[in-house]
Amino acid sequence: MTKAKKVSNKESAMSKYLSDKDLQMKSLHSGDMIEGVVVSANHREVLVDVGAKSEGIITGSELSDADKSYKTLKPGDVIMAKVVQAENAQGYVVLSLKKAEKDKKWKDAEEAFETGSVLDAVVIEYNKGGLLCDCLGLRGFIPLSHLDRVHFANDVAKFAAGSETELKESLKVLSGKTLRVKVIELDKDKNRFVLSEKDALTSYSEESRKKRLSEIAIGSTIEGIVTGIMPFGVFVDLDGVEGLVHISEIAWEKVNHPSHYFKVGQKIQVMVLGVDEVSNKLALSVKRLTPNPWETVEEKYPVGTKVKGIVNKIVPFGAFVTIEKGLDGLIHVSEAESPLKEGDKVEAIVIQVDGENQKLALSTRGKKEE
Repeated sequence: MTKAKKVSNKESAMSKYLSDKDLQMKSLHSGDMIEGVVVSANHREVLVDVGAKSEGIITGSELSDADKSYKTLKPGDVIMAKVVQAENAQGYVVLSLKKAEKDKKWKDAEEAFETGSVLDAVVIEYNKGGLLCDCLGLRGFIPLSHLDRVHFANDVAKFAAGSETELKESLKVLSGKTLRVKVIELDKDKNRFVLSEKDALTSYSEESRKKRLSEIAIGSTIEGIVTGIMPFGVFVDLDGVEGLVHISEIAWEKVNHPSHYFKVGQKIQVMVLGVDEVSNKLALSVKRLTPNPWETVEEKYPVGTKVKGIVNKIVPFGAFVTIEKGLDGLIHVSEAESPLKEGDKVEAIVIQVDGENQKLALSTRGKKEE
């Protein structure tokens, strides 16, 4: 009876040992990042001790000739891998070195974003609106508005004015260059990795920006460099502080697109209007550096004055005629001698003028009566 009790105790101890060992075994799931020790490595497979009931295995495209990193692995090496499958048909834990490496790169990027670290980015090529680059082994994007103005003033002195093709061609000068950048936006799920060269430079730091802003007076005229052109306006760098010339502040005449007036890299004179509360950028103007034609219209074109102009727009109630830049008069249908079309050169007589409300009424009927 005593012997039987001893056997029972022995079995109980063994069961406890096995149970404890099982508890020490890792429970792995797809997507887990794990550390393991290489057991063996060749061109067909790499076996890894991952502390689980079965070994991990790395095979297939992971060991392609294009990526020969497996050749440097040897038994005893400690590696990081990502679990692709907790258990395959042969009972192995399927692992990936490539996915683990990519995850590590994103982790490094997240850390750089959180700490504000300055990184190196190698420019690959121009893409719509900015530059594609290699940073931390990831594909990053630097918007044109986040490039240092030195590129526009020197390296890219011949920036194109219009098409994406011309702009891409002119930006080839930056290809292969290494820029110092900071991460400003990060989204692993969307594969979005946005960088800024400006944020990495002390000349564009918040402290420098505040100092520069304190030196800029509202109403002053400053020279800047065009760093970006959008349908709604033009971005201008004022030696470390960015401003926006809204499309309505480009010229006194109607502006269809800012690219008809400026090109990226161009030096321009602007007037400081203040700070735009929406964009948090300096609000700038180009048109206010030239006289407003409506301020002198009553003196220059009193009622009865004969004028010449070109029809620029036809509307249901008449035709608008450009007399000079920024100054359009209306020939109402009731005041038109004959039907008009865009591009027609006309001679007319001023029949009403109101500079304050920017109204200039014209007539071609009076010409017929002469």
